[in-house]
Amino acid sequence: MILDSKSLKALRRAKGEMNITTIALAKEIGVSRFSLARALKGQGITSNNAKIINNWLITQLLEK
Repeated sequence: MILDSKSLKALRRAKGEMNITTIALAKEIGVSRFSLARALKGQGITSNNAKIINNWLITQLLEK
């Protein structure tokens, strides 16, 4: 599964705004650094990891 363009843009933006490494962001989200790196490159990840990332993005948006 590949993240849709809006989710991918939001994920990249969150990483940039937080000024955080991929490893640190992966720990915060709860996925492996490899899965997060693949997601950031627009490559396929498991549907479970996509769900975890999307849930984290929603949480981040609600906190703002």
